[in-house]
Amino acid sequence: MTQMKLTRRTFPFSTRFLPSAFFAPLDDAVDLNARTQQLFDEVFGKELNARTQGWTPAVNVAETKDEFTVTVELPGMKLENVSVDFTDGMLTIRGEKMDEQTNREDDRTIYMWERRFGSFQRTLPFPGGIDDKKVAADFKDGVLTVHLPKVEEVKPKRQSIPITVAK
Repeated sequence: MTQMKLTRRTFPFSTRFLPSAFFAPLDDAVDLNARTQQLFDEVFGKELNARTQGWTPAVNVAETKDEFTVTVELPGMKLENVSVDFTDGMLTIRGEKMDEQTNREDDRTIYMWERRFGSFQRTLPFPGGIDDKKVAADFKDGVLTVHLPKVEEVKPKRQSIPITVAK
């Protein structure tokens, strides 16, 4: 049986040469959040007003010899709240998922709410050779599928190359 020795790697530089204590070795995992916040404050300042996005849907992109296919998970969304644009090789999918919680007034106490709401936008670049007049999209069971067919001259064509004997 092979024996293995485990060692702890240390940071290769002395922390006295670094701009902040953020890069010092971690003694406790709890300190990571505080050190990350400290570094963020040093770089951006404490009064940074960052706009946060509500949520971002999961996207899959696949390619066949005839087309690219983009599928986007949009659970709980309605077709009228989604738009798709294709301009200059860029596919843009926009939408807004409404918050159901604000529509109800009852006596429930919510202990956990992990669902995300708000607007989103995803923009995906595609290489040349997309037939933009034939781009189509369909929406079924909370999944948006966008079909981006390739133009004929871009589709790979198989050609047999004869091999000759070298002299």
